[in-house]
Amino acid sequence: MHPPGPLLSWARLATHDVHVGKSFVPAGTTAMVNMWAITHDPSIWKDPGTFRPERFIEEDVPIMGSDLRLAPFGSGRRVCPGKALGLAIVQLWLARFLQYFRWLPTAQHVDLSETLKLSLEMKNPLTCRVVPRTTQHIIS
Repeated sequence: MHPPGPLLSWARLATHDVHVGKSFVPAGTTAMVNMWAITHDPSIWKDPGTFRPERFIEEDVPIMGSDLRLAPFGSGRRVCPGKALGLAIVQLWLARFLQYFRWLPTAQHVDLSETLKLSLEMKNPLTCRVVPRTTQHIIS
């Protein structure tokens, strides 16, 4: 699972000194939302540490509003422009890829190390062999 990095998080600048609860935030401080904590919060996600992509099929996640399960996409004017596209058609792309091709590992060990850039990315590319299921399924 590759959570969003802090550079793609919501950030706000304190324009004046303010107390938030028991914490003092001086003017000029940049506050950032901890997206990792949101994407791993058991009060929001059932079993957050387990890779379960089917959770998006089993549960009705409203794409409008303030559902924190979609917080990494942003919100308001700064919402990710690919959010609607991804939620609408990525499932169809994936289904077609699985229908037409077999996905085989190229190595015994898969390195899932991550590195922080603009987002949290894989340190080394994930490689696999893609084999057409039959010759009639080859897309020209």
